Amino acid sequence: MTSQINKKRIFLVLARILIVAILVPAAIFSGKFGNLMGGYGLVFVLVGGMAMALLSFSGPEIAAAFKHAAGVPGTRKEMRKSALFWEAAARNAWMLGILGSIINLVIALSDSVGGISGIASRMANSFVTTIYGMILGVICFVPAWKLIEELHNQPLEEDPDTLEKPVQRETATLRFENIIGYIVFIAITSWTIIRPSLSMSSPQFQPWEWIIYWPALLVVLGGTIAIVLFVGNASTGRPFTLSFALTGLIGSLMGFIQVLLAFSSKNIENMASAVTFIISSCFIALLGIMLVGAPLEDRIVKSERTNKHSTLSRVIWYIFPLVTLIFLVMTFVLVITPIKKG
Repeated sequence: MTSQINKKRIFLVLARILIVAILVPAAIFSGKFGNLMGGYGLVFVLVGGMAMALLSFSGPEIAAAFKHAAGVPGTRKEMRKSALFWEAAARNAWMLGILGSIINLVIALSDSVGGISGIASRMANSFVTTIYGMILGVICFVPAWKLIEELHNQPLEEDPDTLEKPVQRETATLRFENIIGYIVFIAITSWTIIRPSLSMSSPQFQPWEWIIYWPALLVVLGGTIAIVLFVGNASTGRPFTLSFALTGLIGSLMGFIQVLLAFSSKNIENMASAVTFIISSCFIALLGIMLVGAPLEDRIVKSERTNKHSTLSRVIWYIFPLVTLIFLVMTFVLVITPIKKG
């Protein structure tokens, strides 16, 4: 019976590999998606994903997650942590793809080579990073689903040692690996923003001037601090996730109101300021969720201070980046739509 189960698992693994082997060349050699090969966006998502994994998990936990994904058995507690890791990795890849698109969109706007057609082409290519994030997210979800299914099918077993001793829960402290993760993530993000401007002969503006726009920073960061102080229980990470999402949405809507006013007055300067407000609000809010809200909640769940992630947090982790993507598409349309001066 055991040999039949093992053969079935091997068959399923080979089937998945075959499917990937068919889909990947199809995407690579397709005429429309030929530009998906290479690119700094893929490096950003991969390195950023590894850094974000270190924000929430230790080195041995990450190694165990890869072993369990390959079929190596483990205890129920270890399998639960591994499932949590792969779910977090999928979420991180999705958010990193959107974050990379925001940065690339701003870089495309800062380079005036080729006029409006060149800017529009570069802006369109900036969304390729989102595709990288989506693909990697789906790949990471596969082992997460597999481990969750195994946990559901695995019978609960009572360990005699745990009946005699009280359960020792881990502390959700900041480990050395977490600090390394923050350093690597900040380094790769900063370099992604700064690197293109070094090669531009005469940029229209510096990318960080749009990404960190001080009015948007005041709305998102100041509003988040106010909400978290009012709600309390900040150590769980849940108030940060909700607060960053709410203030980011508020900032983006404020920017779109300014866009409508700029269109009505036919003022190009006000239009640029409004677009900057939208982009910066989305960037700061998403960055806050990725660096503060999500890792804090991961560490709390991993330390067994709570059973699972908040449903609201999970919704925000996937819906807010999608809303941000919609805002970016609308921004793309706004930029390529000419405004005639009155």
